[in-house]
Amino acid sequence: MPEKLDLETKKEIAKIGMTAALGITVVTAPFLKRNRLLKNLHTGAGVALAALGLWHHLLYQPETHKAKAATLVAKSNADPQAAALPEPTVDPTPAS
Repeated sequence: MPEKLDLETKKEIAKIGMTAALGITVVTAPFLKRNRLLKNLHTGAGVALAALGLWHHLLYQPETHKAKAATLVAKSNADPQAAALPEPTVDPTPAS
């Protein structure tokens, strides 16, 4: 059974993937008009670069953001209307 990857390993995988995708995108750029296969490879590498960049960004988010996102998902699964509306806040200072 494969072991789960720790956070640092995931960050390294994301960085290596982004580097490879960027390299492919740069190398295939001059051949966009001449070769259809390289044009498709260039487009795929660009999409992969964007996806890996998003994943890389999400790996660096603090745990508090993940907990808030999980709470919001749980609320939306229970009551979709409640998740769309912000919770009302009460001002503790009395009005003068």
